[in-house]
Amino acid sequence: MKTAVLLIASCFFLLFVLTTFVPFPGAIQEAHAAGFDSSDIANGLQLTFERRFFFWGATLLELGLLCFLALTGWSRRWADRFLAWPHLGRIYAVLAIGLVYLALHEVLFVPLGVARWYHARAWGMSNLDLADWFRERYLAYGINLIGEVIVVVGFYALLILLPRVWWLIAPLGLSALGIAYAFLAPIWINPLFNTFTPLEETQWRHQQPRVQDLIDKAKVPVQEILVMNASRQSNHTNAYFTGFGPTRRIVLYDTLLKNHTDAEIESILGHELGHWQLDHINKGILLGTLAALLGCFVLDRCLLAAIGRAPWHLHSIADPAGLPLVMLLIFLGSWITMPVTNAVTRYFERQADTASLELAGQTEAFIAAELKLAKVNKSNVAPAPWNVWLFSSHPPTVERIRMAREWKP
Repeated sequence: MKTAVLLIASCFFLLFVLTTFVPFPGAIQEAHAAGFDSSDIANGLQLTFERRFFFWGATLLELGLLCFLALTGWSRRWADRFLAWPHLGRIYAVLAIGLVYLALHEVLFVPLGVARWYHARAWGMSNLDLADWFRERYLAYGINLIGEVIVVVGFYALLILLPRVWWLIAPLGLSALGIAYAFLAPIWINPLFNTFTPLEETQWRHQQPRVQDLIDKAKVPVQEILVMNASRQSNHTNAYFTGFGPTRRIVLYDTLLKNHTDAEIESILGHELGHWQLDHINKGILLGTLAALLGCFVLDRCLLAAIGRAPWHLHSIADPAGLPLVMLLIFLGSWITMPVTNAVTRYFERQADTASLELAGQTEAFIAAELKLAKVNKSNVAPAPWNVWLFSSHPPTVERIRMAREWKP
């Protein structure tokens, strides 16, 4: 067991060194060629470098906490205590262990979160004061807690009731929850954090005809085009598509509308419409279901192997003492699959970029929008290829600009 822990820790330490300290000079030359000046490149590299310490600090804290809970016999002792309480069944014992984990997690992560907030303020990347930051953090925390309770209860109910075939059914349940979240988030969850106003009711209402023409050209049944008051939180500019079925909508940041030309907005909107044209939400859910099926099968094998073995001494795969082990395996599995997941999302983003060029037909506006987005958001426009491979859900800005310049109608 000690050997396994040391191997895992060594792998994460090597990744930390590689992704934080090893430069790639060729990327800087490419960024200059794409149209970025030295200050743009330096700002993006410096901000990314500093953020890496927060990211890896959080990653190592999470790994350390999960290893402590899963690999030291702690979970066996606490599960036995909870199960010894009168009328406390396995589901309630699992939830009790989960609450202990959450309490320890908050003790460790609140100071790091506050430090991240100060850092974002220092770089001009956050407009929230500390009170608003705490309010949003714990509002999101409460929403996530509800979702996590549903997942944990459903997961252990399957382990208890269908121990032989749970891994075949769980992916379908996760997909159903994903669809439900995609359906409900635009109408119940997102409005808790921001105000969403129909485009025709804002100061940018003159954009409505251009936007509607582009939507009609794309032949996408969009329910609404909304403007989000993103400037309340930061100066970050963006747009996104959200929802499922009758709740589908496109959201434009107010910062985007303030800082970009009409043609640039049209180009960015074309990208979001491209996601819908290419049915990326449904494809993502299908691929996620297949990945979950493989992951649940591996998890089932691991839980079976932990029955009666130190340090877990599980009595069955549904033993509440196995929860920290499940969480550790999911954490490690997410890292193992991260390059594949990001490769798929980068492929989807490239497809949406091509769709934007085909819909809007404005190559120069596309390039200008990418340049402006990267500068305003202080993006790293000269990432090392190994960082892109591991972390990037979108193609590098330089690659997107090069694609636009080479694109032919």
